[in-house]
Amino acid sequence: MGVLRVYVETSVWSFVLADDVPDYRLHTLEFLARCRAGRIEPFVSPVVLEELDRAEPHLRDRLIQLVRELEPTVVEFDRRAEELAEAFVRERVVPASKPEDARHVAAAFVAELDVLVSWNFRHIASVRRADRFNAVALLQGFYKPLRIVSPPEVIYDDSTDAP
Repeated sequence: MGVLRVYVETSVWSFVLADDVPDYRLHTLEFLARCRAGRIEPFVSPVVLEELDRAEPHLRDRLIQLVRELEPTVVEFDRRAEELAEAFVRERVVPASKPEDARHVAAAFVAELDVLVSWNFRHIASVRRADRFNAVALLQGFYKPLRIVSPPEVIYDDSTDAP
């Protein structure tokens, strides 16, 4: 298996600065270190960049600088992604009040990425929700499944430790 192509959802970037949850912060820093080392290829969408741009000013500048340093590939968010995000909301995979969460997942599917990492357990990274995202995406014509996990699940995955 080659380098994992991973969509890095906004919550992951935010936890770099989360001093109140040191375990999550450490896992996030280790995940990003693996990206820097070339063991994981990071991707974001305009949705991530828009959300970071709305952060509080004292956090926003640090987060945007971090993204610039890591240089993730920015995937398009096109009409197909918007339609898939709408299907996730319509099929109640994501609440209508959280369209950005649906947009993150849709962007990862359309870009045919391997994994989406998120600390958002409520609306994105859960086993049952991942199954529902994959089912709706399949019905919409996206045949490559997407693994949706938290950063430690990528860090400690044996395939990323292979020589």
